[in-house]
Amino acid sequence: MKRVLIISLLIFLPLIHSRKMFSQELKEETWKFRGKDTLSLETLGSTKVFISGSNSMEVQIKLKCLEKPDEQFEVKETPRAINLKEIILNYDRHKPTQTYFEEWTWIITVPHGIYIKCVGSSSEFEVTDFIGVFKAEYGSGRFNLNNVEGSIDLQMALLKAKIHNSKGSFSLSSAAGSIRGTELTITGNSSFSTGMGIIKISLDRPPESDLYVGSSFNRAQVRFNGHPVTGYFEFIARVDKGKIMSPFKIDKEEIFMDDIKNYRNSSDFGKKSEYKRSSFIRGDSIPKITLKTVTGIAQLIK
Repeated sequence: MKRVLIISLLIFLPLIHSRKMFSQELKEETWKFRGKDTLSLETLGSTKVFISGSNSMEVQIKLKCLEKPDEQFEVKETPRAINLKEIILNYDRHKPTQTYFEEWTWIITVPHGIYIKCVGSSSEFEVTDFIGVFKAEYGSGRFNLNNVEGSIDLQMALLKAKIHNSKGSFSLSSAAGSIRGTELTITGNSSFSTGMGIIKISLDRPPESDLYVGSSFNRAQVRFNGHPVTGYFEFIARVDKGKIMSPFKIDKEEIFMDDIKNYRNSSDFGKKSEYKRSSFIRGDSIPKITLKTVTGIAQLIK
């Protein structure tokens, strides 16, 4: 019994000491800036970023982080911009299992109308009540956007994006992942595209501008939710590979040649395959709504 107790203490005492050490190293810093119309942010590793808009003229920034000797940050101010950057010291590319910025959180409040540009390797974002321009380029990222308005541009290899109750122009592109939009209002030319991922776009009203939704090897879906279906609708899929689903009668069909898109080796580059283009017009021929796939499903739902 005594031996078991000693062993238990040997196991748990380091854990208690470790937790106490981490809690002591957790720190918080804050900044406030006025008269800024641009914010740039470079994040790495497992950083979480919370961005919200407000009627205030200030940019308010709070950083909560667990200090580590090889992780630093810098905050730079210019007359019109704020630049935030995470820095890895002594980075060793031969240690890919190393996880950086595990306990880092940026909490940022910005005035409406601001321009935000985010870059990095990977991060997780939540953007709410935002009005302005938001751009992000990452290797991989998870984005939850709610009640945003303006221009949204997300470009990355692996993207998991959810956009709800939002309005404006959208440009989202990824090689894999998923893109889901609910209660969207399209007021500017918009594009949602992915290679391996799934895209489901649900509209709050008929689009006011052109809309492109494409998934090469999965589902590309647009749902009108009972709103009037008007415009020029075009469906594209590889012949005998992809599937087109429309609740309305197709007016015109044609076959054309396009890149095969599925490269098994270098000899496939430049090869062409047959694609089918199916289209119809309901009401006005504007806007143009395109749903495209290679071997997946291009689907329109009333």
